[in-house]
Amino acid sequence: MKVRLAAALFVTGFAMALPVRAGEITSGPTDQISGPFDVKAITGEHRKGDVKDQLCYVCKYGAEARPAVVLIFTQKADENLASLVKEVDAVQKKNKDLGTVVVGVGGVSDADFEKLQETHKLTTPLTIAVEKDGPAAYNLNKEAAVTVLVYKAGGKISKNFAFKDTKAAAAKAKDIAEAATDVLK
Repeated sequence: MKVRLAAALFVTGFAMALPVRAGEITSGPTDQISGPFDVKAITGEHRKGDVKDQLCYVCKYGAEARPAVVLIFTQKADENLASLVKEVDAVQKKNKDLGTVVVGVGGVSDADFEKLQETHKLTTPLTIAVEKDGPAAYNLNKEAAVTVLVYKAGGKISKNFAFKDTKAAAAKAKDIAEAATDVLK
């Protein structure tokens, strides 16, 4: 009887511990990027005055044979996102071959990114996905405020990060920058 009770308590304790781990969020592909998608350039070289070019950064970086790319999907444009992007910018400034892009999804507006750029002068291009909720093939979790994919040439994902809010993403900015540095090696 004591053995059964101990086993039941062990299983119950294990099951109760699972939600803590289950609280970790997942979003986006984990093995290979899910292909090309179009964005509207809000900042960067593809913004010419009031003209906001539509383009595919996945295609652009692939054609340029970039050895690695940091692809950041975000549902929010705030100071925490700026902190994350600044860490990625620092890596990109030391490694010109690193491709970087932020893709606003789920209602991020041109004005949100324009304000962020005006305040922070970010190097990484800020864009808005043509598909409001992001490219469907990427299976972005709507509960993830930020999804970061660090991938190698050819689209093999080296690291996938997902965060419920931008504060959590900013707290892991150094880890993301380190993943970007590592994938360039």
